[in-house]
Amino acid sequence: MQHEALQHSASRSKTQGRISVPAEVYPYQAGLIGGVIAGAVMALVMAGWGAMIGRGIWFPVNLIAATVLRDLQNESLQMLSQFYLAGAVVGTLIHMSLAIVLGFVFAMLLPTLPGSAVIWSLIIGPVLWFVAQYLALPLANPRMDALVDHPSFAIAHVVYSLVLGWWIARTQKILCCEPGTTGVRQMFLGR
Repeated sequence: MQHEALQHSASRSKTQGRISVPAEVYPYQAGLIGGVIAGAVMALVMAGWGAMIGRGIWFPVNLIAATVLRDLQNESLQMLSQFYLAGAVVGTLIHMSLAIVLGFVFAMLLPTLPGSAVIWSLIIGPVLWFVAQYLALPLANPRMDALVDHPSFAIAHVVYSLVLGWWIARTQKILCCEPGTTGVRQMFLGR
């Protein structure tokens, strides 16, 4: 009975002076862990692309690192194709940080969106690619913008979003409006 009351109060509309929130949400960890897993899979896709075009698995991570390590903006394709410790560390940190943050945001937004997580993943992937390709890269990393392969970059973003959506959707939702620390603990840990 209490569960039904929580669902009813959480789903009141704005017309009654309250903001509508979903009665059940995904725990924060679903987005965080999903971001790690999806980010790792996306990195494998891009490393595979680097190997297939003959530039090696380090090429994509060095391109990402060029966002912060500005000397990489002027390096040759040969250098960008080789292992470079600073590039590997910085590129991986940038990539995984973005993957985790976006995973968290997606997990928080998903319960407010109608329909299936997989459908939203198919929408979010191309949106993320478009924003990265046409808005972020030209400003933040012109070298990557010039050298990245558009189709494989788009595919990597769709793969990321599908893996993320799959992971989050398989996670059990929890009540978002439970009183006390139990609700907070459930949001973070899913228990």
